[in-house]
Amino acid sequence: MLCQICGKREATFHFKEVINDKIRELHLCEECARKKGFLSESFFIPSFSLSSLIGGFTGEAEIPFSIASQVQCPHCGLTYEQIREKGKIGCSFCYQTFKDYLVPLLERIHGHTRHLGKAPRGLKMSEKEKEIHKLRKELEDAVKQEEYEKAAVLRDKIRKLEKEKSE
Repeated sequence: MLCQICGKREATFHFKEVINDKIRELHLCEECARKKGFLSESFFIPSFSLSSLIGGFTGEAEIPFSIASQVQCPHCGLTYEQIREKGKIGCSFCYQTFKDYLVPLLERIHGHTRHLGKAPRGLKMSEKEKEIHKLRKELEDAVKQEEYEKAAVLRDKIRKLEKEKSE
């Protein structure tokens, strides 16, 4: 495919824009893409960090560097600052080490700290596990609605089912 601007060189950059369900495609050669400003470094490299994006999303100020730089995972050696920069946790021990920093962040982003989505197809849940899962959702709703008596009853049902499941 030839460049849509110059019509001479092979198009190596393909841009797609969707506005109001209408798709507009632009196929450019490297030279024309550079002239249009699509090849500047700032176009492909974001000028923000993951932490500033998450901080902006959650509406929270970032944890002060002086505090975060002192905490280090005993297993992999990553600091909270390094995790913020990479946007990835180093190992399973990091979740416990940085719990005070991660739990509030996860709650603000996802609304909870445990998985509530679909389970993999091959995973079989017992009827008790399904009931516990359903009751936990009801409990969460009851707490949000400030129906504490109902929440206490649901909590007790969950505890009873969990005890039966573990026996």
